[in-house]
Amino acid sequence: MKKILTVILFAAAAVAIFIFRVPLADLLSWFGDREAVVSSIRDLGMWGPLVLIILLILQVFLAFIPGQALMVACGYVYGFGLGFLISWFGLFTGGQAAFALARRYGRPFAERWIAPHILSKWDKAANGQGVGFYALSLVLPIFPNDAMCYVAGLGKIQSRRFTLANTLGRGLACLLTSAAGAFGDQLSIQSWVIIAVIVLLVCVGWLIVKNLKPNLLIA
Repeated sequence: MKKILTVILFAAAAVAIFIFRVPLADLLSWFGDREAVVSSIRDLGMWGPLVLIILLILQVFLAFIPGQALMVACGYVYGFGLGFLISWFGLFTGGQAAFALARRYGRPFAERWIAPHILSKWDKAANGQGVGFYALSLVLPIFPNDAMCYVAGLGKIQSRRFTLANTLGRGLACLLTSAAGAFGDQLSIQSWVIIAVIVLLVCVGWLIVKNLKPNLLIA
């Protein structure tokens, strides 16, 4: 019965995609045009922040929504402070939802949103890791950031510790992208280099602490 239902759902989804292929193509094109995104958000007025938050939550589940572009747009449209709060709340909420749903419904649910080979690869890398690892995995581009929320949900890290990692990791990511959106045309290349070096030093420091004094790292 479940197999039949799955086939029916896939068939219905395929038909819906075919019927709405033109508006879907327009939507994808809209996401790729920063000026169009910014203009649309401004036209929404007071509803703009809510729409951005919803999109940032959805991008944890829908890979075609460009999360980083939306995060930069938050800073560009609303300034550094408010832009940071909007992007952080959306990403944090989406990450918590992905974690909770993956933990509740297991790998079959996670594999609906993340390719199985990606989950398997990062399951091994994340095995036995704690807050520091997951916090950095939500910032550094070498990780599939949103996928790590599902990996955490399938792993053994405690919910409260993932919440801390999600808070810290998404916070740092949003600080950088909000600054890029709000001040990108004002900061010099040297300023961006300094910011990059600071982030790198934080990452290196975490690795040193983990390797030299593993008992100090929250597991």
